[in-house]
Amino acid sequence: MQNTLYPKFSAARLLALGTALASTFAFATAAVAMPAPYVSRALDAVLIPVDDEVRGAFGLAASDSGVLVLATSPGGVGEAAGIKPGDVISKAYGKVISSPIDLDEIVYYWISQGTTDFGFDVWSGGVAYYYTSIITYESYSEVIDLTTVSSWSSYSYESFSYEEYTSEYSEEITESYESSESLIEETTSSEEFAAEQSEESTEDDAGDDSADDAGGDDGGDDAGGDDGGDDAGGDDGGDDAGGDDAGGDDAGGDDGGDDGGGDDGGDDAGGDDGE
Repeated sequence: MQNTLYPKFSAARLLALGTALASTFAFATAAVAMPAPYVSRALDAVLIPVDDEVRGAFGLAASDSGVLVLATSPGGVGEAAGIKPGDVISKAYGKVISSPIDLDEIVYYWISQGTTDFGFDVWSGGVAYYYTSIITYESYSEVIDLTTVSSWSSYSYESFSYEEYTSEYSEEITESYESSESLIEETTSSEEFAAEQSEESTEDDAGDDSADDAGGDDGGDDAGGDDGGDDAGGDDGGDDAGGDDAGGDDAGGDDGGDDGGGDDGGDDAGGDDGE
């Protein structure tokens, strides 16, 4: 009898122990110093910065950087663009981002400049994607109902509970959302931020378009490369202006030497005939 009951008792205890361990693991995962969630005005999405804790908690690659998408609003800008919970956004409008508010600042700044077409570099499951979206000032400024955030389409990963996570950080979600508006406006109105955006844009344009047009293959060939060199100061120019035809064989080279001061001249003027 004891041999029959003991294994059952042990199994029950093991089950209880396993449940306790699972709960402990879940608590430990939740207890990791996870960054507070940030509700993006530009993407209608919940974002957190990718740091060592986040990489460890969600099994991200060491090379992953930027912001992790935890949730997207149904029908929101991010979801409409194809961005999914679990994606890592590394760039917004060609600019590297390291924190969620960086993304909103970049989008807001360029919206203020009249831009509405935006692109986002995204890593999803180890594959690189590039998503585009039209973001207007109206869509950016639309107030998000924070009471619905916990029910958004969310990232499911092992023991991570998005609902519990947003519940734990409910106050931080509200506070950061309310304060982000003035912070973004203050940052983007600074000359330093404008200069950074302008410099990066110039570098992007110069690296891709200007380099190709002015000093790359086309520009180099037309202005100072193969074609330009041949026409102005290269092979053709050298041959026509100061090479074989003009200053070489005809004027001061073989022909000139023969006619003026070479064999014929020497023979005729001061050579064999002269003597």
